[in-house]
Amino acid sequence: MGTSPVAPWPRPERVFAVVALIFGHALVLTIPPFQSADEPFHFLRAYEITEGILIHRQVDARGIAAGFLPVSLYRIWLPFSHLGFHPERRASVRDIREALRVPLNPSERIFITFPNSAHYSPVCYLPQCVGIILGRILDLPPLAMLYLGREFNLLFWALLGYSAVRSASAIGRPLVLILLMPMSLYVASTLSADAPTNAFAAAYTAMICSLISRKDQTVNLPRFFMLLLLSLAVCLCKTAYAPLLGLVLLIPSDRFGGPSRYAAKLAILIAVCAAAAWAWDSMSSSLDTQIRLSNDVSARAQIQLLEQNPLHFAPILVETFQKKGWTYLREYIGLIGWYDRYVPTAFVVSYLVFLLLACVPGEDSPVLPPVGKVAAAVVPSVTVSFLIIALLDYLYWTSIGSPFIDGIHGRYLIPLSPAIALLLSSAMRRLGLGFHAKSDGLNLTTAIISVLSCGYFLAMVWNRYYG
Repeated sequence: MGTSPVAPWPRPERVFAVVALIFGHALVLTIPPFQSADEPFHFLRAYEITEGILIHRQVDARGIAAGFLPVSLYRIWLPFSHLGFHPERRASVRDIREALRVPLNPSERIFITFPNSAHYSPVCYLPQCVGIILGRILDLPPLAMLYLGREFNLLFWALLGYSAVRSASAIGRPLVLILLMPMSLYVASTLSADAPTNAFAAAYTAMICSLISRKDQTVNLPRFFMLLLLSLAVCLCKTAYAPLLGLVLLIPSDRFGGPSRYAAKLAILIAVCAAAAWAWDSMSSSLDTQIRLSNDVSARAQIQLLEQNPLHFAPILVETFQKKGWTYLREYIGLIGWYDRYVPTAFVVSYLVFLLLACVPGEDSPVLPPVGKVAAAVVPSVTVSFLIIALLDYLYWTSIGSPFIDGIHGRYLIPLSPAIALLLSSAMRRLGLGFHAKSDGLNLTTAIISVLSCGYFLAMVWNRYYG
């Protein structure tokens, strides 16, 4: 009996690659310059790194991170500075063309502040820096460097995403929907440091999934080295995601060659990552670091309040979720620009349902560990990561004495999502769901959902800036 010519195509990794590259490149060109949250600051930090400044030291008179950078980097931002937070305003193609005529003039410099990104690790900017360096070699204008940085950011994210989906067949379908979620695709199409962070977290979790679901794979030296590199990248991009290292406990000891080798390699992994994360954090920031430009924000003062009443943080978290929980979900699924426009409520709810259903295993899905074992690793890792995110935003973004936390964004949940998908997929299998579902049909459904959601979101972006 012949095989349907349609069936082989919609394998999750192929779906991801095609949809990501088509709609990602469309967004790279459609999103006006600097119209992703903090993209101006990410551009300045990436450019600074290309000049050899890996650890930022300079601050202005207020203690705000700043640096002497070409004035042209500031000039090309000005024509687009009026767009953020104003959904009623539209972008102009003429402004983009005129900004492309502004030369770099690297010797003409001013002191520019960029507090949101100055203390980020260079690991977050590897692909963007490649694009900017290429632009400098070719003597291109700074706005062209921005677009090249976007392009390399997208390609790097797509490459790691393709590798992750291909290796982690047990969670391939939900991983596709997570990576191609409008918010994820949007940041991947800009200069945002979140794109490499999301990609590293997905690749790391996918490697864990592959090692626990495929009995033919062992943690030999090359795989251990790759696992170590991905672990380091996750920790150095954002230390808040370091607890995801707890997922390595899911890997059976026999994949390492026995209990003794398992203990040794695990100790090396944790020690190296902990040392690297501690070294970077101690060199790049402190409690005196100023991120939010407000006089009523002080990490030291917040620490003192917590020391007086440590349990006070719990009701603050509860109040935060009551006040902003739904907003986080909306930001997680899809947000355009600087909080300019959210995707509709019906889209948010539908996409969350699709993500849940994508975790249903097909007839040939690899076997995952029991749900209890997966939960024992995933739940603490995800919970501690989120608590660290909440604590850092409480210290560096929230006004002293505020009853809720400022600065948490729904997109911060994206690196945690592959681990949650791993848990949900194991739970679906435990419940006996999807055992007789045809994988080809599930893959095709995933492809259709991805194309329709990305197409709809692209139309929203176009309408926001040019409609």
